[in-house]
Amino acid sequence: MLQHAKTLAATVVVALAAIPLPSSRAAVIEQGPAMAAGQSAVAPSAQGHGGTTTIMVPQDQVSYETVYVSESVQVPVTQTVTQYQTEYRTQTVPVTRTVSEQVPTTQTQTQYRTEYRTQTVPVTRTVTEQVPSTVNQTRYRTEYRTQTVPVTRTICEQVPATVNQTQYRTEYRTQTVPVTRTVQEVVNVPRAVTVHIPRQQTVQRTVTRTEMVPVTQMQTRQRCVTVMKTVAQTQYQPRAVTVMTSRVQTSCAPENYTVTVPVTTLQRVVQERGGYETQRVPLTTATPACGAVCGTVMTTCYVNQQVYVSRPVVCMVPQTSYVQQTRTRMVPVQQTVQVPETRTEMVPVTVNVQVPEQRVESFQVPVTVYQPRQVSETVPVTTTVMASEQRSETVPTVQARQVTEYVTQQVPVSVPVQVPITVMTTRQRQVTENITQQVPVSVSEQVPVTVMTTQQRQVTENVTQQVPVSVPVQVPVTVMTTHQRQVSENVTQQVPVRVPVQVPVTVMTTQQRQVPRQVAVTRRVMVPMTVPAPLSSPPPSPQK
Repeated sequence: MLQHAKTLAATVVVALAAIPLPSSRAAVIEQGPAMAAGQSAVAPSAQGHGGTTTIMVPQDQVSYETVYVSESVQVPVTQTVTQYQTEYRTQTVPVTRTVSEQVPTTQTQTQYRTEYRTQTVPVTRTVTEQVPSTVNQTRYRTEYRTQTVPVTRTICEQVPATVNQTQYRTEYRTQTVPVTRTVQEVVNVPRAVTVHIPRQQTVQRTVTRTEMVPVTQMQTRQRCVTVMKTVAQTQYQPRAVTVMTSRVQTSCAPENYTVTVPVTTLQRVVQERGGYETQRVPLTTATPACGAVCGTVMTTCYVNQQVYVSRPVVCMVPQTSYVQQTRTRMVPVQQTVQVPETRTEMVPVTVNVQVPEQRVESFQVPVTVYQPRQVSETVPVTTTVMASEQRSETVPTVQARQVTEYVTQQVPVSVPVQVPITVMTTRQRQVTENITQQVPVSVSEQVPVTVMTTQQRQVTENVTQQVPVSVPVQVPVTVMTTHQRQVSENVTQQVPVRVPVQVPVTVMTTQQRQVPRQVAVTRRVMVPMTVPAPLSSPPPSPQK
């Protein structure tokens, strides 16, 4: 289906049709520029004295001209284009892979079982004993004594005092003040005004227009063409290779060693933590009364006496003994083992590959170019000119002037007045008083004190204890060992292959063509016309 895109060109090639002019129009052309726009030319006819007059009247004439318009037309063009499509081909490729298998292996391992054996061990421990000893200590007792001390203190009293204070009283006085205000007045002021009056004038001007002339030229264009080229490329493909590699394996072997271990036991011990305390003990004394006749009087008094108080305390005394123990530790042992190792190597393989290559081809294309051409014409142009005139007019204007007036007003005035005011003033005075107070006094005295002294002695005892002993035992252990073997398999896979295909492609090409059209053109001409002449009109003056 064709698509017609009609585009009007910027410039139009005009071919004027040959139209015969009437005799009246030829007469107007011969008169030249003597005819002004908007004026009619009057020529006396043969019947001038009979009362008729010939005048030139403007008349519009329509003529048809042929105009060539450029149209763009879409034209289908079929070309053969090489395209590549991907096809998948099935091929079988041998693939070698490594399979790991778990193989059970029985090994004999030495394990150690811990057994406990009873043995008697002599243990020497240190026993701490508390031994009492009497020592004289000086202690200080606090006693309070009464004494009279003079004390001076300050007393604050409120005393009234009369002070004269200045206060201000407001009084109003009358005074006259000048006040200035603004008064608006309307005054007529003369002003010059410029007025622009339009006037028309006709001038013959030469107008130059540009016409575009189509010129067809052959131009050389270039286009890129894709061509498939066979190129040998080297590709690297993976290949599995098995190599025996020496590896160092580290295993742990048991080893016995002796360790001296401290063993701590707790023994129950009773310790004496008593001391001397001061207690009030009653003391009875017989005193004879009135000699031997009246008899004796029993007097009881309390005396402070140091008495030893026993406090037995049960303590757990730790006793540490050192015992030889046999322990087992795992020692690493290294062995060199041959292990198969599979690695993948990249092997170069030469393959022919189709590589697209770009080539540049040149071809000739007709191109239509429009070239400008200058055409000059003389055209009457009527222009309007603005003429300025000066006029005077009176404009009312508002003006402001200052007017001063005197106004009587009340003004506040502050008058100072002395007023007596009684103020309470604080006054301090010293007062001395005698105060009786208790004064602490330290009195020293010698007091016998029993002090417990710590003494240590060595005691040897036989202690029965359980000693752990490690016994080696041979135990069979099954261990899963990993073995690797090579397995070759055929794998079917899809390989993409690019196949060239010739495909017809239809492309829309734009072509230019010239289409003639008839366009109506209106022109104004002067036509002679006979009318009756007025009786009072003067004879026409000859034109210069």
